[in-house]
Amino acid sequence: MNQIKLFESKKIRTTLFEGELFYAVADVVGILSESKDPREYWNTLKQREKQLGTICHQLPIPSWKDGRKYKIDCANREGLLRIIQSIPSKNAEPFKLWLADMGNQALDEKANKRLAAHKKLKDTQNKFFENIKERGVDEEGFVKILDSGDDALFGGTDMKEKFGLEDDAKLDDYMHEVLLRGKDFATAISDLSVKKDDLTGEDKIEAEHRSNNKDVRNLLSDKGMKPEDIPLEDDIKKLGKKSDKKKLDK
Repeated sequence: MNQIKLFESKKIRTTLFEGELFYAVADVVGILSESKDPREYWNTLKQREKQLGTICHQLPIPSWKDGRKYKIDCANREGLLRIIQSIPSKNAEPFKLWLADMGNQALDEKANKRLAAHKKLKDTQNKFFENIKERGVDEEGFVKILDSGDDALFGGTDMKEKFGLEDDAKLDDYMHEVLLRGKDFATAISDLSVKKDDLTGEDKIEAEHRSNNKDVRNLLSDKGMKPEDIPLEDDIKKLGKKSDKKKLDK
């Protein structure tokens, strides 16, 4: 997905690559150098400092002239900070501050999406419990069903032990957004299947929930992402506190 970012009304083309925002280097060089031919300036700079070329990726970016996508040098935030050091410019410090703000916005967006995914999972789990509570499953049985789903999702890997979490830690609070959404999807299917197939009793409902979590595991594994290999994140309760603090500060 390509986007246009503005620095002091000047346009910078961007694109997402492997989940990270990359910037068109020629656009940034044009702003910093104020050159009439940013591409030529950048090519000369790369020839003079060979290592600069190694921090870039050739990514498809729409051309200013015809709108068609061409592969050009792009760099992430860290790469741009290195490039800035090689260009004497009065815009260097303001641009660094702008980049830092862009980075903070990206982190906030990631945190907000994860908070939303966590809340959605909790809502779906509560709905699931209300459904199966009427079908012979008490709170203890519900916890066993959820744990069984996690066991299927992570292929039997003890995630708390693998990542050094305390026994009383809640695994959902540390999961990546993708895993939270995967668990939410599996739980929603379990809830629907219990109603559709009129399942009763802990054993039948547990088998259904394990199956749905295993399907999510297989989907992620087919994409080269085994759930147990996706690193855990910071405790989501910390993100919630930061979000609340920002609201109070406004």
